[in-house]
Amino acid sequence: MKKLFLMLFGLVAVNALAVTPADPTDVIWYDCGNETGHSFLTFTLPTVDVNGNLLDIEMMGYRIYTDDDQIFTFTKPPYDDLWGNTTDVYYYLWDEDTDIRSNGVFFYRTNADGYERFFNTRIGVQVFYVNDNFTIGGVSNIVYAYLGEPVAELPKPATPDIEDFIDYGNMVDLTYTIPQTLMTQEPVADDYNVDLEFNDVEDDFTVLDPEKLSFSILTDNDKFFVFTPEMFPGQIEEATTHAPYTCRTPNGNIGYWDIHFAGLTNEVENAEERFFDWRIALQTHYTDGDQTNSSELLYMEVYPQLKEAAEVTSTSFLADWNCDVENTYILAGFKSYDLYITNMTTQETTVINNVEPTYPQSQLNEQGEEVAIPHAKPGAAYTVTGLTPGTTYQYYVVCSNSYNSFNSATREVTLPAEGHGYDLGDVNHDGKVNITDATFLIDFLLGVDNGTCNICGDINGDDAVNIVDVTALIDILLGGN
Repeated sequence: MKKLFLMLFGLVAVNALAVTPADPTDVIWYDCGNETGHSFLTFTLPTVDVNGNLLDIEMMGYRIYTDDDQIFTFTKPPYDDLWGNTTDVYYYLWDEDTDIRSNGVFFYRTNADGYERFFNTRIGVQVFYVNDNFTIGGVSNIVYAYLGEPVAELPKPATPDIEDFIDYGNMVDLTYTIPQTLMTQEPVADDYNVDLEFNDVEDDFTVLDPEKLSFSILTDNDKFFVFTPEMFPGQIEEATTHAPYTCRTPNGNIGYWDIHFAGLTNEVENAEERFFDWRIALQTHYTDGDQTNSSELLYMEVYPQLKEAAEVTSTSFLADWNCDVENTYILAGFKSYDLYITNMTTQETTVINNVEPTYPQSQLNEQGEEVAIPHAKPGAAYTVTGLTPGTTYQYYVVCSNSYNSFNSATREVTLPAEGHGYDLGDVNHDGKVNITDATFLIDFLLGVDNGTCNICGDINGDDAVNIVDVTALIDILLGGN
């Protein structure tokens, strides 16, 4: 059993290192011209990864894409080698006497006039590599063959920025900027640079057509916000996740620089649904015909993402609200954090003021002046000490900017009685020592934030939590010391 745990731990760690194949080459589309024959997409698959290392061809496969990255589904029939429908073709299915080959694939489809088109502008292939546990690992870029001349890629809108967030209790206000030229106030692509405009070299950056620009709002884990006619009367005719740039009016809920979300608030009772829990983002889209190109997502953390208590002892615990998610930054105007801790027995509340952030929020410029760091990462941690053993505490964090305060979710922790910690090996604090604790400990070592107590995870008592503690915990489960 011990060996099994170590093998599982090793397997997860190895599979995290995905092999990325090089791109396919020589991608060519031949059209049969009618549906009595067969069309053919040929290509050359790579034999090395992006670093030039040789690939194991038996661990390779490919996918076919059409037009706007639509994955083609191989069906059975006519692809008789396949066990059911699939979008993935593996190397061991290829046979030179079948429709699916190592240098291409036959399609009983055509784009000839008078027939239902197979695709409109392009067809492509992407190579993937299979991990040892038979999951898809690294993937190549998609390489396309085009009908006629390749369609020019649309410009990518510059990344918007969120400047402020206000929750009025019955309406939310989000203030933002979409990058635009200083002189003409026109939206621009991501190749824009202020210095280029100052030097009057407009040919070196792209000005976007406002009629083709739209935007969407995303909350928390990439959840699209739905604009409804009720929230935006006279501006949105039907529910949508994209708001046209040209529908905005300065006097309406969707303004040039901010959005008023009527009827939405995060100041709700526990039974009600919040607008969002901790972060919000804006994304712009540029659309021309069937093509759309979108800006990068830049999330602003509004409410501190407070984790469950960690490093719990009979008189202390660690309150941690560091944000480890990429492309998530602190809201502009941030000052500091205040930590509120309430003793649920006495109802007394203690406030820890001005907790310094883990990541610096300002720096000195060349003139020695202190200036804010653009898009500084949010978060901090604080060890609360001097508490009463065996007591339950509730706590939350307030993030204060220049004139607004934003509260995190409220967490609760019950401290063990004095002189008694959690039983050795009770990593998940459920009062039992079993196989679930081993899973929690392995997840903790792999970076999963599951609230594992460092004290309880230090099974062998060497003041460190590592793979040796997994072995010691398995010994306990097997009846050893």
